[in-house]
Amino acid sequence: RLCCAKMVGVNGAEEALRRDEEARADEVKAVKKDLFSVLLPTYNERENLPYIVWLLVKAFEQIDEQFEIVIVDDASPDGTLEVARQLQTLFGAERIVLRPRAAKFGLGSADTPRGEHA
Repeated sequence: RLCCAKMVGVNGAEEALRRDEEARADEVKAVKKDLFSVLLPTYNERENLPYIVWLLVKAFEQIDEQFEIVIVDDASPDGTLEVARQLQTLFGAERIVLRPRAAKFGLGSADTPRGEHA
């Protein structure tokens, strides 16, 4: 009987080890994936912004990737920033990040604060 008790103990230990390994595998899956950042400079893009944001959101969701869309508005006079705020409300602040600028600096300089966000 002692032999059988030892066998049960070994089998129980193996089962516990297997469960531990499965739990660790689940934890690894739950670890945050890479985050893709899309820098989207805008100037007078009120009409186009909803389309490009929707397309980006749809594409990232289809491939099950985590992402953020960083909208750098260059002081658009056409209401682009207001549309961006509505998109942020719709899709969430963790997905739509707003970086408005107080004046027109040019779209080419939209990535000047590199690293401040990413």
